[in-house]
Parts: sequence; C-alpha cells; structure tokens
Amino acid sequence: MEDRSWLASRISALHEITKSINAGLSHQEVLDIMLERICVELRYKAATVRLLDEERQELQLRAHYGLSDTYMAKGAVPVAQSGVDQAVLTGQSVVLENVTRDADSRYAKAAVSEGLASMLALPVSFQERIIGVMHIYKGEPHQFSEEEQTFMAVVADLWAQAICRTRRFEAVQKLTHNVNSTLELNEVLMTLLVESVGALNVRAGSIRLLGPERQTLHLASAYGLSETYLKKGAVKVAQSPIDRRVLQAGKPIAIDDVTQESAFQYPEEAHREGIRSVFVLPLRAKDTVIGVMRMYSSQVRSFSAEEIAFAQAIADLGAVAIENAKLHQALKQRLEELKEDVNGWYRFLTFG
Repeated sequence: MEDRSWLASRISALHEITKSINAGLSHQEVLDIMLERICVELRYKAATVRLLDEERQELQLRAHYGLSDTYMAKGAVPVAQSGVDQAVLTGQSVVLENVTRDADSRYAKAAVSEGLASMLALPVSFQERIIGVMHIYKGEPHQFSEEEQTFMAVVADLWAQAICRTRRFEAVQKLTHNVNSTLELNEVLMTLLVESVGALNVRAGSIRLLGPERQTLHLASAYGLSETYLKKGAVKVAQSPIDRRVLQAGKPIAIDDVTQESAFQYPEEAHREGIRSVFVLPLRAKDTVIGVMRMYSSQVRSFSAEEIAFAQAIADLGAVAIENAKLHQALKQRLEELKEDVNGWYRFLTFG
C-alpha cells in the first residue's frame, strides 16, 4: 500500500510538471509551478532552484517554494563559498541528513529558524552541461532513498529543458518584437547583443560589419566590453584567421580557450580583458555575409550544437534587421537631400 502511494504521488507530480511545461508558460511560471507541485505532491517542506551565472561564478536564485522572504534574502551564492554546491556542480547529488549539524551548511542558524532539517541537492543539467542546482528540503530528519534521488534527478533534467528552451524562445520573441518596432540601427544592434548574451549566459558580445572593400571589420556595437578593449586596434580580415574563416565559410566557429589558439588576433588584450572563450558567428543577409557577431566568455567553454544553432538563428535574424535598418537610414538621408534640393530650387526661383 505504501509502495502504491509512493508511486502514485510521483506519477501525479510528473503529470503536473509535464502539463506546466506544455502549457506555453514563461520559464519563470514553469519553474514556480514545478516547485510547488513537487513540494505539495511529494510532501517536501521547501525547494529552491538556482541557476549558475558562469561569468560571475555565482548561483542566482530563480525560483523557491515554502521558504520565507527573509531566508531567501541572502542573495546570490558564490560557488567558491559553498562546498555542497561545488560538489553538485561536478555532477554529484549531495544528501545532508541534518542541515543544522552539518559543518558544510552555510546557513545552519537560518535553517533552524526556518524549520529545515534534511536536504537533497541535485545538479540541474541540460545537454551534458550543468546549468544550476536544485535543493529539496524536509522539515524532519530524512534519508533520501536512491529511488527518491533518481526520480528527482529526472525532474531536475525536465526543469533544465524547460528553462533553457523557454528562455531561448522568449529571447527570440523579444528580439523579433524589438526589431520590428524600430528601424534605428543602433537600437537594433544593441537589442541583438543584449538578448544573445542573456540567452547564452556569456559575458559580452560585439558586432562588426565589413567595410566597402571587405578588408576591415568595423565595430558597430558592443555590450559588456571595456572601452580599453574596444580600442585595441583595427580588426583586419587578413590578420584575423578566425574572422577570415567565418567570413569565407559562412559558418560559426568557437574558440574554447583563446590562450591556446593562434587564430585570435589580439590574445594579450583578450587576456587583460578576462576573456577565455570566443564564439564567432557570420551575419548573413540573404546569400551575403555582411559581418560577424562575437560572444565572449570569461570561462573556458565549449558550446553545444543546440546553442550554436540558436545563436546562428539569432544572428541571421539580426543580419536581416541590420540590412533593413541600413536601408531605412539611406532612404531617410535621400529624403533629406531631396527636401534640400526642393528648398534650394524654391529659393532660387523666388530670388529670380
């Protein structure tokens, strides 16, 4: 009878989670509902999900259930200060049967006042990359069985898929809306960079467009980079192997570690800026590559096939928007010239 109850509660929780994922909700709404259903259906006291900010190496709170605002006010958790989360981020599950006595618990006193006793910490991973941690709490001493840990690992993976895919979908939606709402080139470029940096969880981004002779990549917009780095020098296609390869092949190329790569034009300047990985994408308008978009990370990173496909789709959308904005600016300029011509002829005829 107890086994049936155990199985029924998990089936019910899984059903509710799947419904929330398929409901077309925002990634925040999905997270909130999923945590609530897990705690209610499986009788856990509380739960949290924190996502890893890879650039700052912090775990940022994204959703919680059953915990007071006072307890959650502690803010982001630096990875270096949490032994439990460090272990989880390597792919381990960690069980603390008594969080108030465990020497590694950073918030033992707060846990006592919150009524927390035991904790299960699990990695939240998507496509073999750990993107965060999930903590599940009981209000009494509890031994999390292997079955519980396995089930919650499945739930954590479902969360990761829901988070990543809905977040990227929202980024595309927002970018499309913003691009369609303005034809001002500077606004289009900044929107493109901000949305791409956020969705890919990287540190910074830049867009460089080819000049008339297609020999130089001129800086058009940048986000998250210092003025010193941006003024490092001209980017000549002939002197930048990675940009040349991207422009010629029309395909994205990633450098996992710029300190080990000779194809990068300014390795010393990148080191001073704290850049370790670079992801370069072609900006393609129809069949013509008009420039490149770069994504920068302060961590050694490899990008998954899905991340590459997502980023290229964003870059392609951005390239079309750039061309439309450039055309709009050219038409505005021509209109002003025509107005000036008309005014000139009017003054000439009036004077005559």
